[in-house]
Amino acid sequence: MSFSNGCPAIFPGLYSCFHQNIERSVTVEQLCPRCNQNNVTRSSTSAAVGRSAGLVGLLIANAAASYNCTSCGKIPLSEFPEEFQSAVKRKRLFSVLGAIGVFLAVIVLLFFMQSM
Repeated sequence: MSFSNGCPAIFPGLYSCFHQNIERSVTVEQLCPRCNQNNVTRSSTSAAVGRSAGLVGLLIANAAASYNCTSCGKIPLSEFPEEFQSAVKRKRLFSVLGAIGVFLAVIVLLFFMQSM
């Protein structure tokens, strides 16, 4: 049995396949604000942080990803339209809040297991 992305449905295989998938850049449905020709890709250069720090690190690394154009290079968020900036900022906020929530849930779980 495997998932739709070809990853095996067993836990050890899922872990290695998951980390292979985050190495790719993600194409965003937004044109480059400089050249208006290419779709922008979100880089995954901070995937090493996700690998070393687990789920919390992956969520924070995902929030810190930058945007690139194939012809223009790295593009700061301030050059995009306001609605795109607000959507990205909202996603980054929820990603960081999710990372904090996962971290707190693990701590509560550890305290609960220790008290048993």
